[in-house]
Amino acid sequence: MATIEFPWLWGRFCSVLAWLASALLLIGCRPAPEANVAGYLLSTWLGTQPPAVSTASPGALAGRVVDAQGEPIAGATVLVAQADGAPHQAITDADGRYRIVGIPPGQYVPAAVAPGYAERALAGLLDIPKLITIVADETTTAPPLTLAPYLPAPLPDGLAAAVNLRPTGVYTAAASFPAEAVADVTAYAFDYAGATVDTVRVYLPQGHDPAVQLPLLFMVYPSPVDDWEAVSVAFADEQFAVVAISPTAARGTDAEAHAQDARVALALARAGALGDAVGDNRPVAMGGSFSSAILSRLLRAAGDDLAGWVTVGGLADAFTAAHEFYAGRISVPAPYTWLVPALGPPNLYPLPFLMYSPVYSAGELPPTLIIHTAADEILPIDQAFALEAAVRAAGVPVETYYYTDVSHYLGIGENLTDAGRTMFYQIAEFTKRYGESP
Repeated sequence: MATIEFPWLWGRFCSVLAWLASALLLIGCRPAPEANVAGYLLSTWLGTQPPAVSTASPGALAGRVVDAQGEPIAGATVLVAQADGAPHQAITDADGRYRIVGIPPGQYVPAAVAPGYAERALAGLLDIPKLITIVADETTTAPPLTLAPYLPAPLPDGLAAAVNLRPTGVYTAAASFPAEAVADVTAYAFDYAGATVDTVRVYLPQGHDPAVQLPLLFMVYPSPVDDWEAVSVAFADEQFAVVAISPTAARGTDAEAHAQDARVALALARAGALGDAVGDNRPVAMGGSFSSAILSRLLRAAGDDLAGWVTVGGLADAFTAAHEFYAGRISVPAPYTWLVPALGPPNLYPLPFLMYSPVYSAGELPPTLIIHTAADEILPIDQAFALEAAVRAAGVPVETYYYTDVSHYLGIGENLTDAGRTMFYQIAEFTKRYGESP
């Protein structure tokens, strides 16, 4: 009786799985993030990573971007991305027309964003992503891409009561920098969109009169808020009311959901629900690394509620970050190791990458401070250069601090460097310059 060798059977099984995954993608059935990661790991095992890119002569894509009434939208950014993340883009003219050149032959889903409009990918029946085939040395014309106004979901009336806002602790915290820095801290929790968010902290200078309002600094941290307490205390010591929040575990790596949690916390702060010292003055917001993706979505949702923002080692273009990831040129720390493949193939599902790329909607950004180290191995400093160029081109006030250091973040404590000190005071001065005072 013949025997079946297991390696042969496993190879056939993996080939069938790979074919099935490709078929599902082509008919528009987007897998869950877990399935996207499984597909990535499988293709890595099969030796098909990084994604192959055609070496044939490039083609071009042309089309129009319009609103719901069919009127042209000028100044929209339209792009397609290769399977390895590399983007190709163009800006629409006065008639809403665009032409993207230099695209490797293959299948793509175009996506677009414009000032005042939500990001959208080209879709067909049942909102299934619509594939466009690019052919060498030819221009393919895509159907019109229709954008809708960006309208964040309304927050409930009587917000504090609606989200069951409650204090969960009061204590005093200290930091070694600036010298003898001390802050009074109140911890809060609220319930929103099916999750309990217990990562809100308010830091005030020790002994501050709670009835006297302070300028507000809104911090969105990339990891547990209490791990960043020395940073929050240091800024409170500079006579800011610091409201800090970090991702809650229930949201996983869903930056959009984290951004809506932060939007609730910001609205509670500006309504005075987090204490009289924290009031209705527009703050500067700050984030870095993973929380820069959260902050980019908060900036769209909050709009004029923020007077400025600071990005430290932040993400500016998720497409080029994906390109660096698939090329093996960046190291992604846990728990974000598989974040890029979890979003799906960029050529077929560009929307999440576009949503986390403020470089493509720079004209809507408030005054901006960009901080980045040339030593960053998680998000290369090219991300900062691209954001600076886009913000300057849009006429938005921008300041930068580029340095060479081992730190991807602002670290305050025993490992504080000279670059960290400079960074701290530049952030404080930027916040005083652009943040609203009571």
